[in-house]
Amino acid sequence: MARPEKRMKHDRDELPSLRNFPISSLRDVAQFDRSFPSFRLPEEIGTFSLSQLPGSQSKRQYHDDCRALKPLRRRGKGTLVSNISLNLDHGFHSWIRRVKEKGYSEHIDHLLEWILHHPQNFLLFKHKINLVCWRGKLHELMTTPYSQSDRWNNGWIICVCKIDGILYLSSFENDAAAAKRLGQSQQDSKFEYWGFKFEQYMTTDPADREVLKEPVTNFDGFHSVLYSKLGETGILFGGEMDCFDPNLDPKTTSAPATYVELKTSRLLSTDNQRRQFCSQKLLKFWAQSFVAGVPTIVIGFRNDQGNVSQTEELRTQDISKIVKSSGEPWSPAVCVNFLNDFLTFVRRTAVEEYDKAVYRFVWCPGWEKVEFHEEAPDSKWKFIPDWYIRSRPGRPT
Repeated sequence: MARPEKRMKHDRDELPSLRNFPISSLRDVAQFDRSFPSFRLPEEIGTFSLSQLPGSQSKRQYHDDCRALKPLRRRGKGTLVSNISLNLDHGFHSWIRRVKEKGYSEHIDHLLEWILHHPQNFLLFKHKINLVCWRGKLHELMTTPYSQSDRWNNGWIICVCKIDGILYLSSFENDAAAAKRLGQSQQDSKFEYWGFKFEQYMTTDPADREVLKEPVTNFDGFHSVLYSKLGETGILFGGEMDCFDPNLDPKTTSAPATYVELKTSRLLSTDNQRRQFCSQKLLKFWAQSFVAGVPTIVIGFRNDQGNVSQTEELRTQDISKIVKSSGEPWSPAVCVNFLNDFLTFVRRTAVEEYDKAVYRFVWCPGWEKVEFHEEAPDSKWKFIPDWYIRSRPGRPT
């Protein structure tokens, strides 16, 4: 592996682990298989919604409300519901789909908008926050130790900017991900669409046929802003939530424990399909829900034509037991320890403030180490907008 492009300004000889992460090869997952680190259950400290920015095919606008939050509409009683028929292919050609605009990326802009709309909330937690990011980056990092042979994994580029002592993380698209996006087939597009169509079915009253005829859009989204602590790292992060469980009393159950994740998967008819489901899909489902404190996942099982014939409701806390009994175990401790170790590495490495440097961390499947580079603050890796720098709560005066 190539060495970092630029040696860090601070003396790293006393801390050799800072030059390489992990110390051993990333292929050696056993190094992370140790006691679970301390983890504070996520606490919701805010919410917001997003919708399509009028006239734009890629940009979304921020709403400081819960307009995009929808209830779960179960299709039957019990955790396993069979004999249903949901055509996920319906409306595919009228899909209102976000397209990537050249030279534009949302990064963490909408999360920063929430901070500016709620400066007192942010300042209340600021002394406990070490990191600000999206939930998606956390769960992607958690699954990295088991992604060496995952053909769907493109690796990642994470850039880090330090502002007033707090690290802000955002992802950048790498070449492999860009090539996959640009070369997407119609079937790949359908797989993506089916997930959004399933969400429409499961958040709409079955009797409301007019709503089910409305075009599906992936512009809209409801987001929860959460605070958690992993090891010594306090994290403020945002995550899109699919729906909430209307059967839970909000007076006795508080968010994020009221939220439900919605997923789709191919019907499992062979032993090999079951093994792949347990070793790959359930890993991702678990990581995404665990890190945000979401207790319930509803999976729609479909055939190759996109017709869902049954749904199954899983408890997030039960998934690791299901996987272990299948003979294809992955360890939750490995996932969480890797995340904790990586965030500790980032905190010790990204030491300069935003006007001095941006830090870039890179990993691709097959690599034994994570590369890191110190970049110029005005380089193409800059992602914090000037409007946030000027108006951020608690800025020096």
